[in-house]
Amino acid sequence: MQIGAYQFKPSGATSLIAAVVFLILMSLGLWQLSRAEQKASTQQALNASLSLSELEIVSPLNVDEVNRFRHVRLEGRFDTQHQYLLDNRIHKGRPGFLVITPFWYANENSVLLVNRGWLPLGQTRQDLPNITVADAPRVIRGILADLPGKLPSFGIGPSTSGGGWPRIIRDVEIEQIGLDLGYTMSPYLLQLEQADSAAYTQNWQAIASGPEKNQSYAIQWFSMALVIVILFIGLNSRRLEE
Repeated sequence: MQIGAYQFKPSGATSLIAAVVFLILMSLGLWQLSRAEQKASTQQALNASLSLSELEIVSPLNVDEVNRFRHVRLEGRFDTQHQYLLDNRIHKGRPGFLVITPFWYANENSVLLVNRGWLPLGQTRQDLPNITVADAPRVIRGILADLPGKLPSFGIGPSTSGGGWPRIIRDVEIEQIGLDLGYTMSPYLLQLEQADSAAYTQNWQAIASGPEKNQSYAIQWFSMALVIVILFIGLNSRRLEE
């Protein structure tokens, strides 16, 4: 193909490689834009819910998408016999656990998981933190939130530590916890307010980073795709002799 004073003649293999790399880079950029849109939507929902007045949870029917990220209160008691330590959670560079405790409410006919916060890992993995909490009737407050995100397993080991309590878990698998407790669980939990006497270090964030970060990544991927196009054209073009 002649373009002005230049002859553009790429080989089939070069064209195929360039096309594949270009499509991969464009796909990554579009995926980052999609993530940015999701985060922007989540941020809007968060801001709208947090602006509402506190809601008293009296039934599992209140624990739903409509009340996600809303300030709520529950009256009941902690299930001190069945607590979970969510493993491999980092706070300020230190490994540790999130303490997840079931909370019975609605006359102890319903249960909601409560994230009581972060505690550091002990000297050894056998040195578990003391997470004792009173099981007396009480009122708790916090934000109704999504379950903590799952960590990559890389196909190594089970997701729970097995039979004892407190039970170390890699992820909050709501179906398994429902089997442990003998109850159908809601796919949400309460992020306990820091002021509560049963709370540890609360480092929860609804969104780990804003959509701007993903938009920046998208620009980088699109820029790399543009570089591939420029290199492809430049390396496969030669000036025609006069």
